[in-house]
Amino acid sequence: MTTAMNPSPRTTRSSSRRSNRINYKEKADNDFSPDVLASDDDDDDTTINKDESLAPIWLHDDMNANDDVELDSDAGDNNDDLQLEDLLDHNKKSGKESNDESNEDSDLNEQDSKTVSLKLKKLNEFVKQSQVYSSIIADTLLKRTTELQNNVSNDKQVKKEEEPPLKKQKKSKPRGSILDFFRKKEEKEIKDEEENATQMDDVTISQEQPSMLKNCVLKPYQLEGLNWLITLYENGLNGILADDMGLGKTIQSIALLAFIYEMDTKGPFLIAAPLSTVDNWMNEFEKFAPDLPVLKYYHPGGKNERNKLMRNFFKKTNGTGIVVTSYEIIIRDADYIMSKQWKFLIVDEGHRLKNVNCRLIQELKRINTSNRLLLTGTPLQNNLAELWSLLNFIMPDIFTDFEIFNKWFDFKDLEMESNSSKLNKVINEELQKNLISNLHTILKPFLLRRLKKTVLANILPPKREYVVNCPLTPIQKKFYKRGLEGKLKKTIFKEYVKAFFTLNSDYIGSVSNKSIREFIDYKLHEGETDSDGQIQLNDTLQKMDTLFMEYIHKEIANKRLQNMMMQLRQIVDSTLIFYFPYLRPEDLTLQELLESSGKLKTLQRLVIPLIAKGHKILIFSQFVNMLDLLEDWCDLNSLAAFRIDGTIDNESRKEQLSKFNDKKNKHMVFLLSTRAAGLGVNLVGADTVVLFDSDWNPQVDLQAMDRCHRIGQTKPVIVYRFCCDNTLEHVILTRAANKRKLERLVIQMGKFNTLKKLALNEGSFLMQSKGDHNTKPSNKELVQELSQLLLSHGSSIGFQTGNGIGDELTDEEIRELTDRSLEAYKPNRDVELPHVRLFETTSGGF
Repeated sequence: MTTAMNPSPRTTRSSSRRSNRINYKEKADNDFSPDVLASDDDDDDTTINKDESLAPIWLHDDMNANDDVELDSDAGDNNDDLQLEDLLDHNKKSGKESNDESNEDSDLNEQDSKTVSLKLKKLNEFVKQSQVYSSIIADTLLKRTTELQNNVSNDKQVKKEEEPPLKKQKKSKPRGSILDFFRKKEEKEIKDEEENATQMDDVTISQEQPSMLKNCVLKPYQLEGLNWLITLYENGLNGILADDMGLGKTIQSIALLAFIYEMDTKGPFLIAAPLSTVDNWMNEFEKFAPDLPVLKYYHPGGKNERNKLMRNFFKKTNGTGIVVTSYEIIIRDADYIMSKQWKFLIVDEGHRLKNVNCRLIQELKRINTSNRLLLTGTPLQNNLAELWSLLNFIMPDIFTDFEIFNKWFDFKDLEMESNSSKLNKVINEELQKNLISNLHTILKPFLLRRLKKTVLANILPPKREYVVNCPLTPIQKKFYKRGLEGKLKKTIFKEYVKAFFTLNSDYIGSVSNKSIREFIDYKLHEGETDSDGQIQLNDTLQKMDTLFMEYIHKEIANKRLQNMMMQLRQIVDSTLIFYFPYLRPEDLTLQELLESSGKLKTLQRLVIPLIAKGHKILIFSQFVNMLDLLEDWCDLNSLAAFRIDGTIDNESRKEQLSKFNDKKNKHMVFLLSTRAAGLGVNLVGADTVVLFDSDWNPQVDLQAMDRCHRIGQTKPVIVYRFCCDNTLEHVILTRAANKRKLERLVIQMGKFNTLKKLALNEGSFLMQSKGDHNTKPSNKELVQELSQLLLSHGSSIGFQTGNGIGDELTDEEIRELTDRSLEAYKPNRDVELPHVRLFETTSGGF
């Protein structure tokens, strides 16, 4: 008899053979932890331990193999498919009604052309009025700029006359007004500037940059950014540095503080950042400005210990220097921080201040400071309330009242809404264009944003991105349908029971398929009953029930599956995310793992040959339990892999990054949690990125790509974005598409109006102006359209289907996907292979 095992937390194949097992449970002290089901807690998972005890039960039944039944012949499956067909029929009717409405709309427009012309004329008048408001705002800001500049000049003149001469300082280049950066330039001026930028060598730049900046020479665009920051500072203005991710906002900020420090204003300066980036700030100061006094204001001992740190620091520096701390500490130690007079406040990841009512922004606004700078690599979105929140933070004297600000763009008194949905769409499009234009006018002097693809066009090696279709496996299709029907937990139970009793026969004995079916019926209260109404259990079923209660019941009972969207996103990754039936993790085979996931099948076909050719791969996933399965996949393919998620400490992270970037190191795969590993990670040792699943926010995916496509990369980079056709991932993909691809993806959504709204994040300006924010689609509408999408013929994304096209990547597709020649990186190429399309993730916003 073979022994059985006591349950313990789920481990991967590789970690089950290591004594120092890593705990992969995500921490929750910042906003970068990946999405995880509540049931992913260690306490909810059941598997085995290496400690063995005698099995209390050994299963065996005497059924003849010829009398057994098919295990997968679930009677309920056909009924469930019929329910989805009913949803499909319902949507066909809805689609017809929608088309009828559209035709009526067209007729209405033809019959009422005078009304349409009148409304569009009123709209044009509003646009002009709004543009006047924007100009007034801009003029007000510019007038204030001039006044501040004159005041600063007068103060400096008085100070110069009153104070004794200071020690000789480095002469600052005359920078003029902030207007010089944004006034309309003649073509000759632009050409001269471009030529000067190309002629600026390292020696020239090193003479221009602050002398306290060490061990680096700023890039020309970084020097330009520094000059812009200095100009804001000298004119008494605050601003937003919104450069694309990877362009060096941190080093530009450090250079600014070094400049101010050299000009004899030595602080104190305060930097507020997410906890995950505090160490990165400290490392950057140590590396590039070692002579600046810097304090990491953080101590696990609590508030009193932190206060002592700051007191001792200011005692040594005579009240000057730089303090770096986290958002959480700002809130906890608010009163102590407010008691100081700070010369400059820098807020990293400033886009987090978009909610004016959040506690963080309220505390940051209370800080006594002369100047404020927001840093953000995420483009600002076209949302009035969020933009006003940022403007209110950097210019509180001007943007004091949101209601007044909102009225500049308010048109509810114009009675623009029409009974024609087509006219309403036109009006909304025009209003949005006008809104964006006006916000540009207001923000332009106070926001600097450069895109990586523009400023690093001749510095970085090329990058191209593909979307790769990964057809669902049969078990995934079954789970996806049940998820839409609200029956996922029942299906997980069935599949878990089947797999547990068939895959662990070496440890618990074996039973027939018929016994497994009878046991499932019993647990679902569908078995035969006796005269008292009690379900009859034979000896085999009783033993199975004992094993079920010991190994499966707790995990199934603790599954919390209320979030349908999350369920569907995880199903298209792998069904083994929801249950792991092996008593010994090392019993998992590659074939069984691949059957749980079409994406893993594609990964097997695509990535293994790349590794054989020496390419290092980054694989990103949103879900920590998918990282477990990816780690299993690496182990089953004998691939050495590193891993970073929200639990890895800073020292371990540094060590792994250093080893992976070493060309001699044999680790070819790096598994990363998309959000937890998004910041402060440099992996230029890799030249290939796999986005195993996509984030709702495309900026998070861009951030992931930037881990290897950044300064220091010497090889061309390829990004593979995995996607399952006709699923929720089409919606997520549409959100990420750039304008060139977006129109096509939207057209291919056909009559899925609810999914279109979700994909485009649509919000009607007409409805918002009336205070109607109840535009969120109902869950019923989502289920209906997602069901229709799944069962529809053809591809929702435009991939080729039918005509003998299989699920696996073809040889031609592999050649296209792995081509590293310069020809393959030429812009505007069209690639339309059965499972492959070229793609470009939007940089979004403005």
